[in-house]
Amino acid sequence: MINNVKYKRSKYILEYIKWIISIILFISIIIYDYLYQNLELPIRIIIICPILILIIFIILSTNKGKKILLFIRETRIETRKVVWPTYKETLQITLIIIIITLIMSLIIWGLDSILIYLISLLTNMRL
Repeated sequence: MINNVKYKRSKYILEYIKWIISIILFISIIIYDYLYQNLELPIRIIIICPILILIIFIILSTNKGKKILLFIRETRIETRKVVWPTYKETLQITLIIIIITLIMSLIIWGLDSILIYLISLLTNMRL
């Protein structure tokens, strides 16, 4: 029982340390990028990319990172199950939506004009 508590506590501390290291590395990237703005962009990217990859690996080794990775995998699997519409279907649906929007706009414009005319008649204020 005591060993189990110590194991959980050490695992929790390790997770905490990983997050702290990731945050420190990320802040150091931001500071580096700010301080060395005069350096050309490709050189800065070459220096920053390995650190970002390291941060990603550190985060993915935590419990929350593993959950995020599992979520991404499940999302990719579900995305593959989706039946995507063809180009022709997409074009037809888009045209239908545009036509309906135009028709509704004309109806609302007509009703608005009629109401404005009726209100101006009732209030004896001609526009």
